[in-house]
Amino acid sequence: MSKKWVKQARRKSASAKPEPEPRMAKRLVRPVGQGTAFESWLRAARRLQLPHGLVIEGARGAGKTTVLQYLTAALLCPSDLDEDEPCGMCRICTLIANDLHPDVHVVRRPRDDSEFVTKETSFHRITVHQVRALQQELQRHAIEGRARVATFVEGDHLQEDAQNMLLKTLEEPGEATFLLLEVARPEHLLPTVRSRIQRLRVLPLTDEVIRRELDEKIPGQVNRFDDIVGAAQGSLGLALEAGTERAVHLHDLVRGWLDQTQELRPFATARAVLQGVEERRHENDAARMFLWLLRSELRRRCDALVSSAEGSYPAMSLEPWTTWLERTLQAERDLELMIPAEQVLTACLVQLMS
Repeated sequence: MSKKWVKQARRKSASAKPEPEPRMAKRLVRPVGQGTAFESWLRAARRLQLPHGLVIEGARGAGKTTVLQYLTAALLCPSDLDEDEPCGMCRICTLIANDLHPDVHVVRRPRDDSEFVTKETSFHRITVHQVRALQQELQRHAIEGRARVATFVEGDHLQEDAQNMLLKTLEEPGEATFLLLEVARPEHLLPTVRSRIQRLRVLPLTDEVIRRELDEKIPGQVNRFDDIVGAAQGSLGLALEAGTERAVHLHDLVRGWLDQTQELRPFATARAVLQGVEERRHENDAARMFLWLLRSELRRRCDALVSSAEGSYPAMSLEPWTTWLERTLQAERDLELMIPAEQVLTACLVQLMS
């Protein structure tokens, strides 16, 4: 190589701007109200004695992702400040909180349309393609050195073929390799998968705990805390969702629908739920939130009916309420079958009119 080329290369290197470090927007959060079973798994993770396959199960919004991240940090945090918990403040814990740690391989459905096109994944399922790519990653050595972790967000959406492919990794995970699956519907996992993993149930939170967390995170919504806590059903994630502007709008649609006695318009209501939603997967999210708020309002009114009757009421008076609740659950199942959100909502609302 000539001296001229060397000098030019040095000048370019000196003038080049260094690549900025990734912005760390989040800090590791410790799960609240999870009891002794979680503490036991946490201590095992710090000692790298966690089962190689662990399912973290609970209702939507119950805090499964928070538990998953904290256990992951317990596996990988190098700090010796606490032998039973991750420090939560070091570079490793911060990378994990932001899904940037090189030894943590996150597998999930895509977030938006652009990611769907780029990665050839599915809005409704975690595919064989994704599991195969994960297995190739796990064949490499750990970069930081302590362990390797594969986390499945919405692991109950694994395709059946993908679950079968995952069996090999569950049987022969390799040294210091851990698979953590976050699921809301564990029955969607194959029996062969369930037999090779252990389970940790995420506990619902008390109303007092949820109110305390809301007071810290969204104090401006204090006048709506009763509605929010009632809709949350022990889930902090759902409580925070219920405090968003979108949820307030959908809750108004729910109440308007239930209070309207004439000229019910299921088509217009379904379109109002999806108004302003541009991406396919987010349509399902909006429809699911509407159905959840509808179910919450139905439960509240059913409980009010029981309370006002002072223990004496005809069983037939509750029949339409229980039927309506079942129809909202069926609508959610229809969304999982990839039926378009507008069609699902319209059908559900038409049935509620009958």
